Amino acid sequence: MQTVILMVAYLSTTVVFQFVGFLISRLVDYNYPTLGLMTFLILFLASFGLAWPVAVRIADWLIVRLGMTLETEQSGGLLRRDSMESYHQERRDAASK
Repeated sequence: MQTVILMVAYLSTTVVFQFVGFLISRLVDYNYPTLGLMTFLILFLASFGLAWPVAVRIADWLIVRLGMTLETEQSGGLLRRDSMESYHQERRDAASK
């Protein structure tokens, strides 16, 4: 359920950011016609990256507001390869061989 909330929050924030970027690019296009398309493309692509942290904060707030426990742990346990614990375990296993 929490992933659905996050996906909906990301989709909605991306749409809002792209709409604001479109409005800004229209204003730039009105004053400087040669920069309008470049402004639109930069803001369009930037909206995907900028919307993610905002969506995470909105989703966290919504999850807590709905009374759910916020899940911050990643799955995978010992099979994960991106934590310090798994890194040290992998180094110990390599040294013992």
